[in-house]
Amino acid sequence: MPEITMGLTETQVAQFHHDGFLVVEDLIDDAMLADLQMGITAEIDKSCRALIELGELSRDYAELPFEERLTAMTAETPKVIGRITDGALAIPAIFRLISYGPLLDVAESLCGPELIASSVYRLRPKLPNYGPGVVPWHQDSGYFEPFCDSALIVTCWVPLVDATAENGCLQVVKGGHTGPVVKHGAGHHYLLKIADADLPEGEIVTVPVKRGGVLLLTNLVPHCSIPNVSEGIQWSMDLRYQSASLPTNAPITRLPDEMLDSDAPLACYPPEADVLVRSAERPDQIIASPEQFEEIRLNHIPGAITERWGDENLWRPGGKRWTGHARKKVEQS
Repeated sequence: MPEITMGLTETQVAQFHHDGFLVVEDLIDDAMLADLQMGITAEIDKSCRALIELGELSRDYAELPFEERLTAMTAETPKVIGRITDGALAIPAIFRLISYGPLLDVAESLCGPELIASSVYRLRPKLPNYGPGVVPWHQDSGYFEPFCDSALIVTCWVPLVDATAENGCLQVVKGGHTGPVVKHGAGHHYLLKIADADLPEGEIVTVPVKRGGVLLLTNLVPHCSIPNVSEGIQWSMDLRYQSASLPTNAPITRLPDEMLDSDAPLACYPPEADVLVRSAERPDQIIASPEQFEEIRLNHIPGAITERWGDENLWRPGGKRWTGHARKKVEQS
């Protein structure tokens, strides 16, 4: 059966722009989330087999549930979690989520009908009491090209399990998106961080999201994640969408009203590859299969990104901030 087109109501759109964030409940169906969990599990199985063969992991912990298994193996080695997090996976299940109709309907409500799935998608398993899983205060634009600061790039944060204050959901500065990008410094685990003194004013809101719901964020709203003090893993993915009129390295033909100034960057985040996921004007250029998606991700040549915060280790090609397929491409060259 065809997917039901929903999108956002005018009231929801107004609330998103007023607050800088919005929770949309019951957007992702169980079948899509189960498909993603199976795809992730298959990748974990693959990594386990390789590490067991190398003698770096004692067993695969397959008897444990999805919410506990990765914690047990990470106690032995960080290599499994390292192989699946950030943008390291371009598996079919991730492509199916990125191109999921109801999610695109919501993104289109905010970004328009010519829709790019931004290169910056991240799988985030937040293990209990696991330091790297706690993300400090930041604006997503702190990671992007300054040219794109005034444009809208929508983050869709998708929990695979109920996200609660106990297992480390997100906090947001309500209304904190109305000013510019503030100063960011280096946080832990090569993440950017806004110092308390530089955090924009506004009410700090803790935002639980039930499985199947999505938290929408503007690229300017400050947000962070809090520690997971539960006994289970909080699994989530964050995806990003933007208008095709913005800088993008997606392989598309520019429309007449999408021509950019000569000083525009290659993309809002050049290190990784964008893809066109919805278009009425160039439907033949939509990336419509997992195979196309994987090929584009694997063959993308990372572009340079502006070093705006004075730490070249975060931003230069080959630096540890360059994750996933972009960094693998650099390392293989």
